[in-house]
Amino acid sequence: MLKFVLIVVLIFFVFPKLLKWVLRGFVVSQINKAQQDFQQQYNPNTNTNRPKKRDGQVDVDFVPPKSGKNSDDFNGGEYIDYEEVK
Repeated sequence: MLKFVLIVVLIFFVFPKLLKWVLRGFVVSQINKAQQDFQQQYNPNTNTNRPKKRDGQVDVDFVPPKSGKNSDDFNGGEYIDYEEVK
């Protein structure tokens, strides 16, 4: 009978408090890790993948390919007559 009472006390009183401490420590460590990841991702000082640019310098990531026609003598598009509708 005494053994049964001790097991019940452990299950209902000691185990939840111990579990609470363990889970609290786990959650706090996960929050700290997520916070550090966020700071590294969005802090412009830690982004070392790209070289620093001077003010006004433009970075071109994509240059479209030239079309089949000779694009050097392109004078503009086709003229479309505009008529105002009231």
